[in-house]
Amino acid sequence: MNKQFHLDIITPIGIESFDNVSYLRIPSLGGLIGVQANHAQAVIGLDIGEIKITKDGKDILFATSGGFADIAKEGVQLLLETSEKFDSIDSKRAEDSLKRANKRKSGQSINLSRAQASVTRAQNRLRIIKKMS
Repeated sequence: MNKQFHLDIITPIGIESFDNVSYLRIPSLGGLIGVQANHAQAVIGLDIGEIKITKDGKDILFATSGGFADIAKEGVQLLLETSEKFDSIDSKRAEDSLKRANKRKSGQSINLSRAQASVTRAQNRLRIIKKMS
């Protein structure tokens, strides 16, 4: 039985493909989900969080702002709003984004849920940078 699978990360700006993935951890709306080869078929809503891909014994981390996972026998497709690989996240930009979002959150005429989502996205990006440094 094959212990590896194919993964596609699909965003509005492109597709990134990975062969020989042994493990995938995704942030579902209900919590973290682990995927290995021959996982049951499913379509799962994804939340803001960290995507962890294990390939060739090494972990690759991505930040995402949500989307969907389509898990099939042939492999997994992640259909994401955004995806940022850990080494392409700009920590200064993420820190500035967090400050702006917190400032908007304290304003009176602001959409609080939108401001909180901005805070959560920025915190997620900073957490991933910290893990990989």
